[in-house]
Amino acid sequence: MRKLYPELDTEVEVVERRIEKAAFDEAVLPPVQIKERVLQSFRWEAGGGGFAGEVPPNYTFINIQPKDNDQIMVHKYWRIFFIFIVLLAKILLFFSIFYFLKYAQIKDQRTGFNIQHHSIQHVEPHASTENIFLS
Repeated sequence: MRKLYPELDTEVEVVERRIEKAAFDEAVLPPVQIKERVLQSFRWEAGGGGFAGEVPPNYTFINIQPKDNDQIMVHKYWRIFFIFIVLLAKILLFFSIFYFLKYAQIKDQRTGFNIQHHSIQHVEPHASTENIFLS
């Protein structure tokens, strides 16, 4: 829109200047005590904090050394939960192995029964024909 009507640029600038002037004319300055507290908290004034006459360092020291003990502290309920999960996993492993072995045993019994059953069926027809011829 401004490209089509360059007069809008001048009007926008005039409105901006009016708003700035109104803001500066009606501005309320903060109390002087606030300035002093802010400068003391940032230690910009001489003697405003722990650095009397010294220049504050330009870096922040972060202690990354571990404490004397190298243990991670965990809430006691997490320990109980972890022990419960480990015991549950062992119980489930025991039952899975137990049922696998039972299933294998039953499967072997059934296949053995089927082999014997098939061999008996093959023998029986021959035995019955022999009995017919003997009579």
